[in-house]
Amino acid sequence: MAYENLLKSVEESAQERERDLREKATNAILAISEETRNQVSAIQQSFLEEAKKTAAIEKNKFIYVTKGENKEKLITTKEKIFSAAFAQAEQRLLQIRKDPRYPGILNNLTREAVGTIGNEEFLVHIDKQDEPLIRSILTDLKVVATIVTDLHCSGGLIVSTPDESIKISNTIESRLERAREQKKLQIYAALYGG
Repeated sequence: MAYENLLKSVEESAQERERDLREKATNAILAISEETRNQVSAIQQSFLEEAKKTAAIEKNKFIYVTKGENKEKLITTKEKIFSAAFAQAEQRLLQIRKDPRYPGILNNLTREAVGTIGNEEFLVHIDKQDEPLIRSILTDLKVVATIVTDLHCSGGLIVSTPDESIKISNTIESRLERAREQKKLQIYAALYGG
């Protein structure tokens, strides 16, 4: 009987030891599983944060590039509209001599140019088509000048000293070009609010 009790005691002790080992193994498995879940969660969170940062950087790059492209398109469009407006004005001004107001316009252009040159001897460069009209205007202004018909322009004149050290261009084309530069910002502001 003592031998049986000893066997029973050893068996119970082995079963208890097995239970302890199983419990420890189960606890170890649960701990490893928990740690693994935490690590997976941390890795997932890290990947998610990195993906968000990368997406934000790509989004900002895309926005920056798109804004640049849009700005470039806007500038190109503004320039086309501006050029078209001046091309249209230039086409109208090509026919200025047919306008009944042209003699008054040429008179004003002549007064302005002659007034700028002063009392010096000067030349009046004109298009051949304006010769009779400019003679009449100079006579009315009581101005004596040498008329040179060497221009090919839509209208107006160039007044210069004989050595051309002073030259005042008051042709339709030169006035249009000066207006183009002066009015560019005003036209952009009117078209696009600034």
